[in-house]
Amino acid sequence: MLRCSRWTAAPIVAAVVLASLVLGGPVAAKSSHSSSHKSARIVPSHKTLLTGAVTFWECPSKTTKALIVVNTLTLHRGTLLKINFIVRNEGTKPCNYVAPYSGAAPGPTAATLDAGPCGSIGFEILGSHNKDVWPGVKPFNCPALGFAEMQPNATVEGSGAWTQTEPTGTKRVPAGHYTLVVAKNFFFALTVDSH
Repeated sequence: MLRCSRWTAAPIVAAVVLASLVLGGPVAAKSSHSSSHKSARIVPSHKTLLTGAVTFWECPSKTTKALIVVNTLTLHRGTLLKINFIVRNEGTKPCNYVAPYSGAAPGPTAATLDAGPCGSIGFEILGSHNKDVWPGVKPFNCPALGFAEMQPNATVEGSGAWTQTEPTGTKRVPAGHYTLVVAKNFFFALTVDSH
């Protein structure tokens, strides 16, 4: 029997997921939720991986697919929620997306993208009654961002994280059920436990 630790299994899983996205094979159920989560009833997924169509800045959802993976759905005290994403242009034309500059602006954009309020792909944490728990409505000092071009059949990837804090960043959110919303189209059911 082949035994893998979670540290050796993670790169294998990531490679299979990436190959599936690039080759267009099914990996998980596609997200079928409304892009207007504020007005629609949210039915979050209990999976750690979702794929589906996504509007990625100027890349239309008709030809753009995303794979979103989270490291866990249950957050214990001190656990960091990690969000990883891969976006693929399945169209026949290049399209533009936003990325941070790799140095001084204007100039080349960074190869590694971020998820979050200042990232290439946004995410938020919703509490009961779809209340925005994070990032909230506070202003952010974002780095200089510019357009980058994604060629046909190309992919871009990035990541982000949530530390289980309220928008002030000083206090942990109360234990309970939350929803992670990525790119206004992918919904994950989260549980923050009291331990």
